[in-house]
Amino acid sequence: MSGSGVRRRASWLAALASVVEKRPGPAFVVIAYAVSWAAWLPLLAAVQGWIALDPPQWLHLVGGLGPAVAALVVVAVTQGRSGLSDLGRRVVAWRGRGRAWLFVFVVPLGLLVVAAPLAAWLGGSSVLDLDWSAIGRSTEFAALPVGIWWIANFFFFGFGEEVGWRGFLQPHFEATHSVVTSAGLVSLAWAAWHLPLFGITPSYRAMPLVGLLGFAVSIWVASWIFAWLLHAGRGSLLVVVCFHAWFDIVTTSPMGPPGLPSLMGAGITIVGLVLLRTMLKHPITPNTYGVGAPVSRT
Repeated sequence: MSGSGVRRRASWLAALASVVEKRPGPAFVVIAYAVSWAAWLPLLAAVQGWIALDPPQWLHLVGGLGPAVAALVVVAVTQGRSGLSDLGRRVVAWRGRGRAWLFVFVVPLGLLVVAAPLAAWLGGSSVLDLDWSAIGRSTEFAALPVGIWWIANFFFFGFGEEVGWRGFLQPHFEATHSVVTSAGLVSLAWAAWHLPLFGITPSYRAMPLVGLLGFAVSIWVASWIFAWLLHAGRGSLLVVVCFHAWFDIVTTSPMGPPGLPSLMGAGITIVGLVLLRTMLKHPITPNTYGVGAPVSRT
């Protein structure tokens, strides 16, 4: 590359960095969408019949990394090594967070124990027909061994999403808004980010119009849950990553009743409303972790 070409490239990168520094929130959203949607576009085109190719299904997984990539880029530009180091400590922090870990592992299973028999009854089948051995399996990625599927879900969807939405965007909004308001703002970007998947994944494609509204509400409520959990876990991203992955794994397990995901969604909505009432009654101090705040190394 010529000297003038190098200078133009350096000038272009400097201009982009300046935009990111001035507008870190919008920059994060644009990068997250660009990375994720670029991975999902071939799948969308194939499913909709726009192209005759058969893209690999793992592109769905790769797209989940968009928010994490965006967070790393924006934090690197705006905070440098110290910001990345702080983000890294939050990713591995796990000690002294007993209440948060109890919520992570007990709530999804507790909801499943209630929702699965109810789904079977509403579907006209017996509780004995439930395939409890299917817990943890995936219909979409059925070829993957259960253990590999869990690791993939944890990395691509848990880590890939939460490092972005809760690792950067939630504390970014909390710098100027309350925890509840910030969670609501995150839910807008988080819900719209899923749009291409409504033309790709079978469960989303089969969703009626009222289901789209229900999905939007579930994302809104889920944002409150994750915001509460993030603070309960003292800023630990590992806590919210594990909850995200574990709830996804439990909810999508092919146990039999088709109504199970909807009932799980209804159950977690009730949990979210309870937590919202708690946060409104006893407001959480915004940004006590994350962007510009000290974070425990443990």
